[in-house]
Amino acid sequence: MVAVNGAELYVEIHGAEDAPPVLFIHGHGGGFHYVKYQAGLLSQDLRLIAPDQRGVLRSSALPPGGPLDVPLLLADFEALRQHLGIDRWAIIAHSAGGHYAVDYAINHPASVNAVVFDCPCWDFDVSDRYRLPLFGRLYDELGDSERAERCRMLASSPRPLTADDRTYELAFGLGERFLELSFHDRRDARAFQRVGEQADFPPELWERGSSHGALLPVLYDSRLKRLKELTQPSLLIHGVDDLAAPPMAIDAYRANVPDGRIATFHRSGHFPHAEEPARYAEVVRAFVTEHAS
Repeated sequence: MVAVNGAELYVEIHGAEDAPPVLFIHGHGGGFHYVKYQAGLLSQDLRLIAPDQRGVLRSSALPPGGPLDVPLLLADFEALRQHLGIDRWAIIAHSAGGHYAVDYAINHPASVNAVVFDCPCWDFDVSDRYRLPLFGRLYDELGDSERAERCRMLASSPRPLTADDRTYELAFGLGERFLELSFHDRRDARAFQRVGEQADFPPELWERGSSHGALLPVLYDSRLKRLKELTQPSLLIHGVDDLAAPPMAIDAYRANVPDGRIATFHRSGHFPHAEEPARYAEVVRAFVTEHAS
């Protein structure tokens, strides 16, 4: 447990102290699974630093009405870096963490030497419009014509989508089918579930994983155009079946970061680090090591 900015953060560190340091920035729900799948692989060459963000999982719970915004999370990252005596580190950012990572890398260029975007959610309007038609087809199969029509209506809306549209209700309303949509192979979805079950966390800890739902409105504030402000070398990892980083987002990265690298994982959805762990670790270790200095 590390005290930063009035919060107690649970931090896991894997790897040699003199190895290139890399901060893992998780998305909503926490980074427990990421560490389980990747700590042993990445720590062969890197020093993986994986905090539960304030209010999430094993970190201290958010106080009622307590502050929570992206600048506060970025300040936590900086305070943790200073606490550990690290001059510069690379960052790996998954899902919603990819949104925060854009701001962190741009606002703190002296602290970050490289960025790995792992299936990032850079613009939820773009992500929603890509996946809602698929949700609609699934609701048709389930015989729920009302929700199917709502999916199609929102996907074709002439105005920008926002958190007020509550598209997450349409996602979670699919139950097990939604989890399966996050993976290339539904067997990997089941294995992912088992990893969480084996943690044997009490329900209240898992519930903290949803505490960052308060940040959902921010994810509709697109970071696609801000990508051109990045000064660090960056790598985009994406699964071909990922619904959160759709083709339009990949194209925007190519256009705004002409020197950026892209690694496509053909047997993955939203979690390449879990579906193709060995190749994922190899790609990340090589990129971070290359830019460690």
